[in-house]
Amino acid sequence: MNARRFSVHTREMIRASQKEFFRYVSQRLGGDLCTVGKKELLRYHAYLVGQKSKRTGEPLAASTINNLFHGVCLVFSVLYRAGVIPENPAQGLALKLPLPVGWRRRPLTRDEITRFLERIETGTRQGLKDRTLFELIYSSGLRVAEAAALKVGDIDFVRRVMVVRGKFDRDRMVPISHVAHDFLVHFLGDRIETPDAWVFMGYAGQTRGRHISSKSVSERFRTLLRRFGMDKAEISTHSIRHSTATHLLENGASVRHVQELLGHASLESTVRYTHVMTDALAREYRKYHPREHELFEIVDTAYEARFESLLVRAKKGW
Repeated sequence: MNARRFSVHTREMIRASQKEFFRYVSQRLGGDLCTVGKKELLRYHAYLVGQKSKRTGEPLAASTINNLFHGVCLVFSVLYRAGVIPENPAQGLALKLPLPVGWRRRPLTRDEITRFLERIETGTRQGLKDRTLFELIYSSGLRVAEAAALKVGDIDFVRRVMVVRGKFDRDRMVPISHVAHDFLVHFLGDRIETPDAWVFMGYAGQTRGRHISSKSVSERFRTLLRRFGMDKAEISTHSIRHSTATHLLENGASVRHVQELLGHASLESTVRYTHVMTDALAREYRKYHPREHELFEIVDTAYEARFESLLVRAKKGW
């Protein structure tokens, strides 16, 4: 944790998961981690599976349970390597829950991202902050935590570039679009002359005097999606970053350049963003290649709607 292998957001999540586990151990096992074995970890995993979200009242998502239990496993990994315990009770426990079948986070289309951004009312301070924040994430393919932790001094307003403090201490220089730049200047006002100021400051709770939290950004994004009638399970704040990569690749940008923009350590991480392009290519290939069936066409919702419309017209004798 202190070695900064993880991003700030990830470290906060791990600390929260470990705090919950320590509370559990204190109440049920007297607080001695050295007495925890595989049976106790299995019971704790079952306990997590039975918990419900304090926010929604629904059972915890598989991804949440996986993250919570991963934080606990890290504790015993550290204790074992330090020689505090003779063996790691988490070793060999394959308890990672599968995500729902067919679920996959997706990028927003160009029309969707335009509709989302342009519907944000900028006549209020909150609206201007929202528009600036999400324009910036889309402009430069930022992670939510990276955008939240920006300082004014990280931005070169003349050259339209900024230093991004990425994961695993991998800082990078990225460009800023004209639109995002103009919103930044308007939003910051006089604060543009204060290099140490947070771009997106927090004003309540633990964020008072610091930058906003990643959680608050995600919650604000979800609130706006609901307001605009765009809320879908497969769309999250990370979808904006995903959209940046996808739209750049669709316009001809090289995978290598997109890799540098996103701050991916490996090319494989960036290649995953090409699946949308690959799906579209496959659809066009099957539709037009002479070696494919000449009447082949992938049936999608638009096709089905068009087909139903033709049936209705036929019944009416049109």
